[in-house]
Amino acid sequence: MKKFFILIAAVVFSSTLANAQDIITKKDGQDIKAKVLEVTSNDIKYNLYDEPDGTIYTIKKSEVLMIRHESGHNEVFNEKSKLELYYPADREPVEGIVVGMKYNELKHIYDHKLYTSTFGDRYNPAVAGVASFFIPGLGQMLCGEVGRGFMFLGANIGASILTSSLLAYGISYNGAGESVGLSGGATLSLLTLYAGLTALNIYNIVDAVRVARVKNMYEQDLMRMYSLEANLFPSVNYTLVGGTVKPTVGLTLSLKF
Repeated sequence: MKKFFILIAAVVFSSTLANAQDIITKKDGQDIKAKVLEVTSNDIKYNLYDEPDGTIYTIKKSEVLMIRHESGHNEVFNEKSKLELYYPADREPVEGIVVGMKYNELKHIYDHKLYTSTFGDRYNPAVAGVASFFIPGLGQMLCGEVGRGFMFLGANIGASILTSSLLAYGISYNGAGESVGLSGGATLSLLTLYAGLTALNIYNIVDAVRVARVKNMYEQDLMRMYSLEANLFPSVNYTLVGGTVKPTVGLTLSLKF
C-alpha cells in the first residue's frame, strides 16, 4: 500500500513538472504558453515555453488580462496596480536621473508636451500658470524653483520701474511750462517697453506651466525607480523526504522594485 501511494505521488509530481509553465492570457482570449522573465510597470517579457533559450518577447501589460504562473499564483491586470495610479503607463521612464535635479537640467531631458497627469502629481500646471499671472514668478516658486521665480519677479519689477521713469521724465513742456505730453522718443521707447513687458509676462506664465509639467514627470520617474511593490501568495512545492515525495505548502513573497 505504501508503494502505491509513493507511485501516485510520483505521478502527480511528474505531471506538475510537465505542466510547469506560465500562461499569459491576453484580453482578446489568446493564451500564450511561456516562461515569464520580467514584469515591469509597462511590459511583460517572456520566452515561449517550448523555446526557453530563444527570442525574448515583450508584450504591453495593457494587452494582458492575467498571468497564470507555474507556482499557481494568478496575476490579474484588468485593474491598475497601485504603482500605475501614480504614473502614466504610456511613457517610458527616463534613465540616468538622480534625486535633487533642478529644472535647468531637467528641461533638456524631458519634453513637457509628453506630460500626462496622474493621481500622485505634486504640482498643478494650471495653478502654477494662474499664480504667475497674478504675481510673476510665483508659479515657479510653488514648484520648488525659487531662484527661477525670483528671476521673473525681478525682471518684471525692473521693467515696471523703467516704465515709470519714462513716464516721469519723458514728458514735454511748452514755453509756459505746461505739459504737452510725451516726446516722440519717449513714446516710442515706452511702447517698446510695454511690448517687451507683455511678452515677458506671457513667457512667465508659459514657463510656470512647463516647470510644473517637467517636475511632475521627473517625480513620476523617481517613483518608478524607488517604489516597492510586495505581493504575498500561497504556493505548493514538492520535496523528496526519505524516498517519499511530499507536497509542502508555503507562502511566496514577491517584491517588485
